[in-house]
Amino acid sequence: MNLSTLLVLLVVLAIIGLDVRYVMKHGIDSCSGDCNGSCHSSCKWVGDVKKAQRNIRIQHKIKSFFGLSR
Repeated sequence: MNLSTLLVLLVVLAIIGLDVRYVMKHGIDSCSGDCNGSCHSSCKWVGDVKKAQRNIRIQHKIKSFFGLSR
């Protein structure tokens, strides 16, 4: 592996890391999970509170791992 290959690899890894951080910070869904706001029946957690709570716990763990916790 020469220097140019290493630099390209580092740039790609940095872009992927920033992308993951953005997705974890802003989310990928338009529904926030509260199901009382504007998303109404389109929310994927309607009627299943335990899955919603588990998903929130997982998101908090991932955010704390990447240093995105508030």
